[in-house]
Amino acid sequence: MRLNTLFAVVAPLALLLPLTAHADWPKGEREKYMAQCTEAATPQIGAAAAKAHCACGADAIKSYPASDIQALMDNKAAPELQQKALGQIAKCKADNKAKK
Repeated sequence: MRLNTLFAVVAPLALLLPLTAHADWPKGEREKYMAQCTEAATPQIGAAAAKAHCACGADAIKSYPASDIQALMDNKAAPELQQKALGQIAKCKADNKAKK
């Protein structure tokens, strides 16, 4: 019976471990990303669309570990990580076209 009690306590904690590996954006980095992204995108698609696209992109990669997000923001990420992030952000562009 003690084993069942122990399992009941430990199982939920074990299921939460993957969630701790993925943090939200490091402090201040999401705002930095949004500023850079909207500045770059506004001339091509307009301010409102740029803000929506950049917010979608920020949400698309927020599940990455904080260290990966920081590496992307510092332009020190491995090429594979850069391509993965660009692929996630590109889905936002496709989603926006589908909604129109």
